[in-house]
Amino acid sequence: MSDGRGTAHAGERPSDGPALGSAPAADHGPGNLEDHGLRVALLGPLQVWRGSTAIDVSSNRLRTMLAALALSASNTVTVEQLAFALWPDDPPAHQRRSVQTYVSRLRRALGPAAIRTVRGGYRLDADPDDVDVLRFHRLLARAAASRGTRAEREQLEEALALWRGAPFGGLPSSTLCGPKAVRLVEQRLSAVERWIDLGLAEGRHNELVAEVQELALRHPLREPLWERLLLTLGRCGRQAEALAMYERLRRRLADDLGVDPSPELQRRHLSLLADEERPATSPTPCMLPVAVAGFAGRDDACERMDRLFDGDTRICVVSGTAGVGKTALVLHWAHRARAHFPDGQLYVDLRGFGPSAAATSSHDALPALLTAMGVPPQAIPAETRARAALYRTVLAGKRMLVVLDDARDAEQVRRLLPGDAGCAVVVTSRQGLSSLVASEGAALLTLDVLTREEARDLLARRLGRERIATDPAATDEIIELCARLPLALAIVAGRAVARPLSPMAALAADLRRVRDDLGVLATKDSLTDMRAVLARSYDALPPDAARLFRLLAVHPGPDVGEAALASLAGLHAPQVSELLDTLLDAHLVSETVPSRFSFHELLRTYARGLARAGDTSAHRRAVLRTIEHYLHTTYRAALLLDPAAQLIAPDAPAAKVRPEHLRDRGQAQAWFRAERVVLFRVLRLAMAEGLHPHVVRLALAVTVWCDLEGDEQGKTALEILALEAAGRSGDHAARGRQQLHESGQARHTGR
Repeated sequence: MSDGRGTAHAGERPSDGPALGSAPAADHGPGNLEDHGLRVALLGPLQVWRGSTAIDVSSNRLRTMLAALALSASNTVTVEQLAFALWPDDPPAHQRRSVQTYVSRLRRALGPAAIRTVRGGYRLDADPDDVDVLRFHRLLARAAASRGTRAEREQLEEALALWRGAPFGGLPSSTLCGPKAVRLVEQRLSAVERWIDLGLAEGRHNELVAEVQELALRHPLREPLWERLLLTLGRCGRQAEALAMYERLRRRLADDLGVDPSPELQRRHLSLLADEERPATSPTPCMLPVAVAGFAGRDDACERMDRLFDGDTRICVVSGTAGVGKTALVLHWAHRARAHFPDGQLYVDLRGFGPSAAATSSHDALPALLTAMGVPPQAIPAETRARAALYRTVLAGKRMLVVLDDARDAEQVRRLLPGDAGCAVVVTSRQGLSSLVASEGAALLTLDVLTREEARDLLARRLGRERIATDPAATDEIIELCARLPLALAIVAGRAVARPLSPMAALAADLRRVRDDLGVLATKDSLTDMRAVLARSYDALPPDAARLFRLLAVHPGPDVGEAALASLAGLHAPQVSELLDTLLDAHLVSETVPSRFSFHELLRTYARGLARAGDTSAHRRAVLRTIEHYLHTTYRAALLLDPAAQLIAPDAPAAKVRPEHLRDRGQAQAWFRAERVVLFRVLRLAMAEGLHPHVVRLALAVTVWCDLEGDEQGKTALEILALEAAGRSGDHAARGRQQLHESGQARHTGR
């Protein structure tokens, strides 16, 4: 079979290779009924079809001519080349006429249009992709361009699936069955060896071993195949069998060729003797970082995670705003649940929102996870998909916990998800990762800020219960100034520990500056510096969503409806809705009740800082749009409640202000109930901005609601505010109308 070491004769059965049962069937074979073009198969006995109809070409010379034309499909084959293929040793005296005769006969078999006469020769009218030899070469070239990827393996499998036997089988042509066939067989064996290498890189040695053994036995002198056989057997833990195979090959080489095995084979033999190929028994991976000391609260969240993984859940996404304690919760729970995952716990920090610009890709995360599970570094494939396939293979059949911390998006996570149902995955992210919920069936656990009791417990665990009990009021103030955000509370607790003699009141007084400056919660570590932590969420926003977040600082709060946001941002409602989805997914705002949104005070301070540093004129226009939104909507609502109310009609709204269109008294009442607190804050904002006519008109309209509700305290505050604003604006008519309104109300109530 071999003239030397590893070279096969063309007469060998080249199909003695991988069965490739999973390989895709060639899409240009005889079964494709939709294509009516000519197809020629040469990688085995010659076959030819038009559509699904096989064509019988019985004459050896016609078959040889067809093969020669097919090898250059869509290209010209000269008369001389055809004559050499047909009569390599004894060409006829009139070779052109003889070639013409055979072309005519072949046309009768294939169809008159199958062979074109062109200048200098003839051309077979067939797509090169419909000739298996040409398709084989194209697939090999594409595989080489996809080096080390899943695509390379798939291209190789498709190329090898084209082979049915020895190339040009049954043709008596020495020009075809000589060097051309030998080259094809060599290319095929090289492709098979590369296919084996890719399978080994993916950790599929157990699947490959029988196939590689059969290949090596059918090619007893092809040393590259035998080297792969020894490696595969070693990977399967079959060292004794591998050593016996090496000895068998050594004797065959000595007897047939009088040579020793190649240096590569000898090195593989030595590694087998040293038992280096056997997969080592890896220690149980325990990659979890240390749990957070003084962890407090989150009992409900821990219990929910217990219930999820006791059921059918395989993946849980823990999401929430920056600093809310996602990682602390997950590590606390993971350490507590270790006994449920006896095969180990894996952890990777994906740094999706870390201080560095580059997040950890799945490609870069996989080697550490594979190494922790005992995979030697040299066995880790170079291509990402192959790494992920090996990762899933190693995890198969195990009960392990995988913690993927700080994911930026779902794509960063997908290749790190085990394929086995026995493994559990917990992902933390500032994003909701809704696509994991939709496509992988992940459960979603969203963390809010701590309750007051949980926040107090956190401080007690860090500072001691005695210390916080000395001044409960100061402790409560610290909790509110920190917005009950675990990271902020931890920063303050760290400072309190460093200043053991400082009373809680002094810490609270120092912290009050946080309403205007997040620098109060600065640290030397960018992982815990409050401004830096929030900035990493903001920096990930698209520009339009970032603008809306900045403008939210304009609104006085405590919450805002979607319609008011449209006026604030100067956008249409659908645009605002889309941007709100982005901010909600990033947990930079929360939906307090349906269609009303807010954020905690530390985020408000951060947004105000961004707004101050930005375009002041844009900020001013947003303030005016916000005030006018409430002025015009309140005016309409008040007239629906009392059409006879003595109100001052506002001027036309500023550009891009979109007041709400309330249709009836019921809608007006519901709107006032939702906006009451906001309206008083808007009045104070308008007064601070010097928009005194707006204050007068808005106060008069809100008074209608206070009359209806019997809110005397609110009404008195409005009257004082309106009179002050009217006096400052010099609007005597408005002041007189306000005084008349007051006296009329006084008579009505009997004051």
